[in-house]
Amino acid sequence: MVLLVVKRVLGLCSVGVGLFAVAAPNKVARFIGIEDEQAMSAFGARELAAGAGLLSPVKPSPWFWLRAGGDVMDLAMLSRAVGRDNPRRAVALTALGVVAAIAVFDFALAAHAARHKGADRQAAA
Repeated sequence: MVLLVVKRVLGLCSVGVGLFAVAAPNKVARFIGIEDEQAMSAFGARELAAGAGLLSPVKPSPWFWLRAGGDVMDLAMLSRAVGRDNPRRAVALTALGVVAAIAVFDFALAAHAARHKGADRQAAA
């Protein structure tokens, strides 16, 4: 039951973040100090896909793994944005820390769902 609630909450969060990144990639990129707006659009599309998967009536474990893998890509992009030449460095460092914490959570969820097949099946509602 808890996995079902987490699945839905993360699905809604992913859709929200994804919509914002796809609708306004330039604003998101500028806010963090990233120059690659196309990557921001791609990351938003990935978040939308993960959110749609988590909100659908299927087992969440593959979608948790998609989120975890996406976190790794986000961390790679953010690690480039924390250079001293970025005037938005403080924002990028904060985003890096937040995404790192989310990554730990996403990896733990994915591993839990993979180990507990019954809970994973039960969350497919």
